[in-house]
Amino acid sequence: MSVIKFSGDYPKLWGQKRARLIHIENVKFGWDYEMDSDLVEYDTKKSDGSYYPLGKDTHYLQLVFLGGKGIPFCTLRRDTPKKHEYYKSKIGEWFDVVITEKRGGV
Repeated sequence: MSVIKFSGDYPKLWGQKRARLIHIENVKFGWDYEMDSDLVEYDTKKSDGSYYPLGKDTHYLQLVFLGGKGIPFCTLRRDTPKKHEYYKSKIGEWFDVVITEKRGGV
């Protein structure tokens, strides 16, 4: 099974440990285009109140998942041709959701 890693616990995950990739979308975040602030808040806010920093002038893939509890969530990942093809080939497949950092940064 494929793995999707998160650098911390995010409220959007709702504690789901598995998720099926259902869609990918291209998103630009740059000096000439400001990504919607609600999307940034949703995607980058961790359970401890900190935020994952997004890079400016960057193209992202928005990966949309349906979690094992039936709760959908999305995540933004830097877009590269290799990543785009990889995730495109994984649409419909299940991923293990892995938190690489415990709550509180411990």
